[in-house]
Amino acid sequence: MKSNVLSWFIVSFALIASIVTYPYMPELMAIHWDINKEIDGLANKAFALLLLPALMVILIVILPKKQNFQQHKHSLYVIQNVILLSLLVLHGVTITYGYGLNIDIEKVVIPMVGVILAVSGFYMPRLKPDSLIGIKTANTLANEAVWKNTHRAAAKFYVYGGLLMIVSTFVPNPYQMFVFFGIIVIIVLASVFLSFHFGKDQK
Repeated sequence: MKSNVLSWFIVSFALIASIVTYPYMPELMAIHWDINKEIDGLANKAFALLLLPALMVILIVILPKKQNFQQHKHSLYVIQNVILLSLLVLHGVTITYGYGLNIDIEKVVIPMVGVILAVSGFYMPRLKPDSLIGIKTANTLANEAVWKNTHRAAAKFYVYGGLLMIVSTFVPNPYQMFVFFGIIVIIVLASVFLSFHFGKDQK
């Protein structure tokens, strides 16, 4: 319950920030940046200020209604709140740009993704095959032992990959993006490989 209260507090904070800053925002606000950190998406300020808070509400309302949420609610609430806080940070970036201040978007997004990966990896070994999230391949879904072994082994890639991603914030461009995508690729490939590796052992 406390985690759910925290979730709504985060959303409320985002909405209050939108209401308070609305009169001072330009009619068109940045909502998307390309890989070169150039703004390539603009929207009406009402839409821009409500977009991320709306996504937060959807996450809070939809997630607990999914099947088997209650069995994993502690782990899922933690991951949910980390994602909500990340969205709140992005909301702050949107408002900051609205004030005419420039922020290196990569310095925000990359460590944010790293935190999400690290936290998700920490809780991965606790998730069961009927969880909403996880490494869902034919092998992990067909055998609970394969699921457990895969998530226990893959969790290290998520945690260390996430931490390395946070540290990569200090890597100069353009190498920073190579490190970012390299970590993502390694985590995905490791997850798939481990699921097949442990699945083969069960046959």
